[in-house]
Amino acid sequence: MRGVINILRKSWIGWFIIFYLTVGGGAFVQSANFPCQPSGKVYYKGKLVPDGHKVMAYIQGVKYAETDVRGGAYSLSIPADDPSTPEKDGWEENELITLKVKDYSGGTFFKASPGNSKVDINLTTMGVLNLTTWGKIKALFK
Repeated sequence: MRGVINILRKSWIGWFIIFYLTVGGGAFVQSANFPCQPSGKVYYKGKLVPDGHKVMAYIQGVKYAETDVRGGAYSLSIPADDPSTPEKDGWEENELITLKVKDYSGGTFFKASPGNSKVDINLTTMGVLNLTTWGKIKALFK
């Protein structure tokens, strides 16, 4: 035991190792509890999407976050899953997240990770026309 104390007195590396094992190591384990925060621009055929459209984040078909487009951009905060609860309530490491924009079809996929990430959304098609409405329109011209 005396040898360990003498080494620690002379070595900052020894102190760093002790700090990492007692405090720092727990901080890395808990990093998964941070939200996933994608942000970026929203484009439709190369032009910015107008303000007010909703950007929604889905994981396995379930919506976990949404925000409005402002200035052609969005910023989301998607909560992390709490492993101490049985139900899924957020993202898990490397899980695929789908970003969709209301009134537009398609979306963008990315892998979940803690912290900020730049994810632009590039859309190419508008929302799908309601077929029952189209049938009623065709009936008017018969």
